[in-house]
Amino acid sequence: MFWRLEWLVNTFMDEIRNLSGLLLDWPARAIQRADILRNEGVRFEAKIEGSAWERFTFASKKPLHGEDPSVAGPPYHYPIVARRSGSRILVLSLTRQIVEHLLDFELHRVISPPLRRVSIAVDQLVKNLAERPTSYALSFAHARVPAFGASLRAVSFYGEDLAEASLFREQLSLLVFFICGLREAKGGNEIVRLGGDGFVSFAYSGPRRVTEVEQTLAFLRAEGYLSTEIWPSE
Repeated sequence: MFWRLEWLVNTFMDEIRNLSGLLLDWPARAIQRADILRNEGVRFEAKIEGSAWERFTFASKKPLHGEDPSVAGPPYHYPIVARRSGSRILVLSLTRQIVEHLLDFELHRVISPPLRRVSIAVDQLVKNLAERPTSYALSFAHARVPAFGASLRAVSFYGEDLAEASLFREQLSLLVFFICGLREAKGGNEIVRLGGDGFVSFAYSGPRRVTEVEQTLAFLRAEGYLSTEIWPSE
């Protein structure tokens, strides 16, 4: 028991500095903690202090984070962080691939109808923020470049406020954005990165950060960037 508790504390505090995962929707009803716990490999640990976010542990029969099976066999334990809100749930772990495995090979067996990825209108979000400033600024943007074929496939932009750069604004019509990063316009570090297929990623720095991410997602929902069109799971 002591080893397990020590592992949970050390792993969670050390490895959740970067969390990645997916925003999902369940068409059946509001999703409950018990629905996630239908999978015998998922164990509830605790809530993140001062928030509605929850911590779980996922025991996988397969190595999902570069482990060497010849050195350590299954089960392989991974921290899971989740935030439920009505029929939607944000599920995060050390990498997106862990969440995808949990979704496609574990939860789909016990949850019916299956959880589905929610689309985020990243291209429209980036172009709207570039034209009409809000309380959020663009800190990162990654885009496809259809106009130049194989000669130039994609470009990335980094900065404190991309919309302030004329070079960035002048290229908007040539680009299709599918990943972006947001920070508060008043300053500070990047809060979250978002992908068109429901991808969400952020650097965990304490309970305040999950609150900031929650507020950002609430902004996206209120502004209509979380589409009612659901991305099918792959």
